[in-house]
Amino acid sequence: MRLRSRMTCTVAIAAAVVAGVPAGALGHATLVGTSPAAGSVVPRLPATVTIRFDQALGAVASVQLTSASGGNHVAQAGLDPRDARRVVVRTTKPVAGRYQLRWTVVATDGHRQQGTVSFRARRA
Repeated sequence: MRLRSRMTCTVAIAAAVVAGVPAGALGHATLVGTSPAAGSVVPRLPATVTIRFDQALGAVASVQLTSASGGNHVAQAGLDPRDARRVVVRTTKPVAGRYQLRWTVVATDGHRQQGTVSFRARRA
């Protein structure tokens, strides 16, 4: 009976510890949104595209912004020096049409995360 009591106590303590840890500490950074937003139509390709997460990131592994006509339209990409929850992508060579933004980031816990969103630009 004593062993069962200890196990119950251990399980209760473990559950209390997990319940007390903020949700973000248990998981990876979660995508909050992009600008332009997924599925949106913008007048033209903006000079800067942003990707926002709910937690600070450790690094940006890669970012590609491709158009239907081909080619990568990223001039520069990296973490926002004022807010490590944001990835800032400077664009180049705008063309009209559908764009696909594809990224791979490294969370502060070391895990790689990736995602893709699409949007459309009406003109160059």
